[in-house]
Amino acid sequence: MNRPVDGLRGRISLVLGHCAGMIDVVALPVWVGIVLIGHYGLDPQRAGALATMFLGAVVLSSLFFSPRVDRVRGRLMVPIGFGVAALAFFGLSATRDYGTMAALHVIGGLAVGCGLSLTHSMIGASANPHRLIAIAFTGLSVLSFGFLGGVPQLVNVKGGGAMFIVLGIIMLVTAVFAAFGFPERPRSVAPSGKPVAHAPLSRGVWFAMVGTSLLTLSHSMMLSYVERIGVGHGFTMQQVMGVLFAIGVVNLFPGLLAAFFERRVSPPAVMVSGPVLQGILALVLTQTLLFGPYAVAAAVFPAVIIFTHTFIFGFLARNDPSTRAVAATPVMAMTGSAIGPFLGGVVAQNLGYSSIGWTVVVVAVLCAFCFWQATRGAARGAEVARVVP
Repeated sequence: MNRPVDGLRGRISLVLGHCAGMIDVVALPVWVGIVLIGHYGLDPQRAGALATMFLGAVVLSSLFFSPRVDRVRGRLMVPIGFGVAALAFFGLSATRDYGTMAALHVIGGLAVGCGLSLTHSMIGASANPHRLIAIAFTGLSVLSFGFLGGVPQLVNVKGGGAMFIVLGIIMLVTAVFAAFGFPERPRSVAPSGKPVAHAPLSRGVWFAMVGTSLLTLSHSMMLSYVERIGVGHGFTMQQVMGVLFAIGVVNLFPGLLAAFFERRVSPPAVMVSGPVLQGILALVLTQTLLFGPYAVAAAVFPAVIIFTHTFIFGFLARNDPSTRAVAATPVMAMTGSAIGPFLGGVVAQNLGYSSIGWTVVVVAVLCAFCFWQATRGAARGAEVARVVP
């Protein structure tokens, strides 16, 4: 049965796949700070290591699947991937043994990486990747609003395992929708009937991919410990929970704004400005002892990556028609996200939570440089394409 990429069922399945695959990044402050550290009693380094295992497994899985998107049946593998992830999260809700938790984090990450890579590849093959990924990010924002607003309270009542049950339900629902709605990928074949041999990725695409990893590194390093930083500043738990709720509210808008500004602002300007703003907000968040600036910086910080990443996704889709680069979005996003919790934990344990802000600044400078090089490389490529017939 034909399932077009831009049909209603296909779009719903792709948006849900993006939301389920990326919810782990949204969940980091609850996952690491509230559940693993606050309820399970792990130190920051061991808690961060578990999140890193999950995200690192997503990266390894995506590295395997993203070059093979033409040869893997998404209609089969995406439901299987998210279904296995659901089982892993349900298993995590029933254990506190560190070794078992580590194994289930790895299994869940491998499964999510499969589903997310194939989902992003199909989004890149849609008629307007920028708009569809913006819709997907908006869906993620709505899910984040409910997750950050409700799960911390649920955890306080039912215990840390409740968060893993919620994540398992999200994965299970996505698997069911994918089984009935995931689109069929049109096969790319040459006139001879053989699969098309794709050209190597351009220099600009590679710089954009590295920059995306650095952008998510800053994001996950900061977001994983935003709750702990607030507690360290002396704010009450009620105030910090209010900030997590505010993050969910603010995150409802950047995806919609990115869709609105698709043709109204310069993608290179957005890509370079994103990490700069991350660095500024990280310093405010970690250095101030006043609740107002902390709350505003924490609420806006996650919105930066949603708005910026939408433009990065569109940039990659335009500069790589094979969709291999966008299929590798989990590699880019989760490499940084995998390193972030562990690196942030090491910095916090040895230098204090306030030092995370300065670490983000260093990463943000490198990230801005990569995006500047990416957009320069793409511009040079366009000039050559106009000159060479």
